[in-house]
Amino acid sequence: MNNIMKCLPWLLYLIVNVTAMSINGSALMRYDPCGLGVIYFDKIADRLWMGAMNFGLYSNLPDTLVEISFGKEVSIFSDKSITVFNDISNKNKFKLIPHDSSVKNYNFYAAILSNSDNTDTDFPLVTEFKLNNVSLCNEEIKNSMTIESLNVTENEDNNYQHVCGRRSLDHTELVSVRTEADAGDWPWHVAIFIRDLNTTEEEYYCGGNIISRTAILTAGHCMRKDGKTIETNRIKVVAGVSNRNDLNQIGRQTYFAEEAILHPSYSDRLAVADLAVIKVNRLQYTKYVQPICLWGPVYDKEKLFGVQATVVGFGQTETNEPSKVLRSTYTMIQNDTTCLNFSYNVYRELLNEFTFCAGYGPSSNINPRNGDSGGGLVLGVLQPDHRISWFLRGVLSKCGVSPGHRDCDPTYYVVYTDVGPYYGWVYHHSGLKFTVNIPN
Repeated sequence: MNNIMKCLPWLLYLIVNVTAMSINGSALMRYDPCGLGVIYFDKIADRLWMGAMNFGLYSNLPDTLVEISFGKEVSIFSDKSITVFNDISNKNKFKLIPHDSSVKNYNFYAAILSNSDNTDTDFPLVTEFKLNNVSLCNEEIKNSMTIESLNVTENEDNNYQHVCGRRSLDHTELVSVRTEADAGDWPWHVAIFIRDLNTTEEEYYCGGNIISRTAILTAGHCMRKDGKTIETNRIKVVAGVSNRNDLNQIGRQTYFAEEAILHPSYSDRLAVADLAVIKVNRLQYTKYVQPICLWGPVYDKEKLFGVQATVVGFGQTETNEPSKVLRSTYTMIQNDTTCLNFSYNVYRELLNEFTFCAGYGPSSNINPRNGDSGGGLVLGVLQPDHRISWFLRGVLSKCGVSPGHRDCDPTYYVVYTDVGPYYGWVYHHSGLKFTVNIPN
């Protein structure tokens, strides 16, 4: 894929707007029973998973009793921080009692004992999870987690109401990152193409994020090309796919832009307000197409530092080739000082109240690269129903480039536009109305 971005005049060959996803190393598979925030399992070897419990998500949680039932035979073991009891009458049922209520994070291990022909999908299926005798995940709850349940419009409502930041159950519970994604894993991510009106040719240009049935949020520079604003009728949005070139992929939806709105403070030269809203005519919400929640209006940039987030994109791969398939990976949000110390000349003009940097630093081989501009940095946030909703916190804006090169360097940190400060402007142009974000 061609590098679609321009170097900033004062940082020639040092920083460019991001245009792909570089990923080296094995994939990471995570299992979130019922999409809960308090527990998840990470695969560490065939038939061996690490369980993690985060009680810090709850305030004033008393002494804790956890009960887990599995749909297959497993063995649970831990260090001395947790006592594990196996139910005598049901070998697939366990009680876990943490010893110290002041400790908020606990790890344990689940080894799958039952045979399976497919170790890639052989995960510790949870049939029930109880926290202090309250069932937070069971078969009844799972059966209720349908895409249809996210439509919470009542008969008397004048406006369509939909829960944001949620996915279908099969894409909520078991998802891999640092690898190619399946359609429905990140249903708010779209591919933005620029059409040549004189031919049938079109160019993949950027990523974007579904925030309502009529609005896509992307980077402001994605609406610019060769120093000019792109004509609206040249912009095409493809949603619901993991392969942007597969015209027959189930879930694919294609829309032509009806309006493209650059933030009024956007500038090609300045690292502020790098946002744009693309208006389309009525996306259809399915298991492959869902909206992401918007972060704001309250925001505190310092609370982001050290937080792990997820990014996805169709950009270049580690071989510098354009990727047709959506990829996802984790990233780490950094303190501004970390990025300034790495390269003051690169980041001094880019980091401010409205931006932040992320990445794993000089030793990293995992990072967005050319082609991922406009894609989102998303965070999972615990909701009143104990489940996670995904929120859009950053929009990919700039990446670092080694001197003498033109492509994004995975060892540089990446700069994101913070969505929080622009919450009001985005909502004004999205057609959204705020309400409580949980199903009835």
